[in-house]
Amino acid sequence: MAANQKVTVLEHCSVAPPPGTVVERSLPLTFFDIIWLSFSHIQRLIFYEFPCSKTHFMETLIPNLKDSLSLALKHFFPLAGNLVFSSSSSKPQIRYEEGDSVSLTFSESESFYDFMDLVGNHPRKAIDFHPFVPQFPLVAKSSDSIRVPVLSLQVTLFPNKGLCFGLTNHHAVGDANSIFNFMKAWALITRCGGDGPYLVGGSQPIFDRTLIKDPKGLDNIFLSRQGTTTLEQQLPTNSDKFRATFIMSRTNIQGLKSLVMAKRPGLVHVSTFTVICAYIWTCMVKSKAAIGEEGDEDEPYHFICAGDTRARLNPPIPATYFGNCVVAACIATVNCKKLVGDEGFIFAAEAIGEDIRERLYNEEGVLKDAENWLSGGKEINWERTVGVAGSPKFNYYDIDFGWGKPKKFEFVSIDITGAMSLNGCRDLDGGIEVGLSLPKAQMDAFATIFAGGL
Repeated sequence: MAANQKVTVLEHCSVAPPPGTVVERSLPLTFFDIIWLSFSHIQRLIFYEFPCSKTHFMETLIPNLKDSLSLALKHFFPLAGNLVFSSSSSKPQIRYEEGDSVSLTFSESESFYDFMDLVGNHPRKAIDFHPFVPQFPLVAKSSDSIRVPVLSLQVTLFPNKGLCFGLTNHHAVGDANSIFNFMKAWALITRCGGDGPYLVGGSQPIFDRTLIKDPKGLDNIFLSRQGTTTLEQQLPTNSDKFRATFIMSRTNIQGLKSLVMAKRPGLVHVSTFTVICAYIWTCMVKSKAAIGEEGDEDEPYHFICAGDTRARLNPPIPATYFGNCVVAACIATVNCKKLVGDEGFIFAAEAIGEDIRERLYNEEGVLKDAENWLSGGKEINWERTVGVAGSPKFNYYDIDFGWGKPKKFEFVSIDITGAMSLNGCRDLDGGIEVGLSLPKAQMDAFATIFAGGL
């Protein structure tokens, strides 16, 4: 097992777009961005099995990665900028100025022999992953403004074993779609030795905020209710949580769909996403019950997930729009007694499917009742709520820097949020990897319940 992972910093630098390639620019936050101002930072790790020596890392990879990151930031300049709260503006904005940069740290693992343990699916101590997660630079405060960095990166060498790319981003700068497209661009530019192939691909980001229509004045509503604060929540330094990955095959998923359709033939929305989330949610609640931590029978449990709305807005906006464009696609509620019962999965699938259908497929559109999104959250018991991080649509196993596809992807911020993470499966076509971070006793109970129900 990995034991108290430590890293040695080899180089810390700040990487900016090439001089003169990006004009100074400000992007006002839309209501889609504002809603994430106080959300905890998003933290991901991508492991690559690559027998790289320290000499090659220092002399070749570090210069190449700095150059390719600079070119990538030329196209994704907001990530080099800052989230700015200014006394002269009522609305926060993402501001890029000449010389702004991204913090990039290169480090070396002091215990490289356990690389294969870290990239496994079995339970491992959550804190063993935290040294590979980059920290944000300090917030810059002045008499008239606060400047908050929005992205920090770290690349850790496991000598002659592999590499780990760590990224931490502020959610207000962009959603999963935006960050994934940036990582794909950086990987492609690194692999090709320049941004020519990226430009030919025609997938450059679009930053036009006028694409987001706000006839209800949601930005002002959200600012008045949420305020202009940003959360600086850190990963726990002493945690009893363990991380593990559970694989759901195409056959597993189809079997769950068939079960739901047999039990609830009138249910319209029975998607892969619906049955996976329903199954994991049910297993999580049952695992708490198995260790004596379930709530009262009538206590409501909640499931929440966000959904990309680029194609669902009226009019639709391009898939390459950079920023946030997600809504609460589901807020399902089922009481404890139903979830822990024999048909808990069916009740969960029914609740999730119906709520997704109502929110995403109603005649008034995905912004129906949007003015009440924040106030509605006050009615939710967050201690009894499970969310989702990531999406199989954004498969990090497709991100190739030139060393082949990743060996393992980890969504580290679920250590804070308690959400399940979803990603495509590395080795199983049509499969899904589900990541969890739970106390050891609950993880053991979950594993037994999960395996027994498939």
